[in-house]
Amino acid sequence: MPRTHKTAQQRLAELQAQKDQIAARIEKTRATLKNDERKRDTRKKIVAGAIALETAEIDPEFAQIFQRLLSRHVSRDQDRDLFGLPPRAVS
Repeated sequence: MPRTHKTAQQRLAELQAQKDQIAARIEKTRATLKNDERKRDTRKKIVAGAIALETAEIDPEFAQIFQRLLSRHVSRDQDRDLFGLPPRAVS
């Protein structure tokens, strides 16, 4: 069976296709890593928030500090409502 040699143009096209496939796999892996990190960050916030809320229930001094922090840093009215805070005054 005679062996056919690919032209330089064919080899270049194949290499470009391989490069494109690898680039797509790299982007997919980056997206997965970013998504995993977001999930980890969200989970950390949930755990830390649960600890802060539980501590506020049993420690009046911490509850006052926590309430002050919430009042100062929570800006969206729907989020403020979650904590029983009044809406922010419109400037």
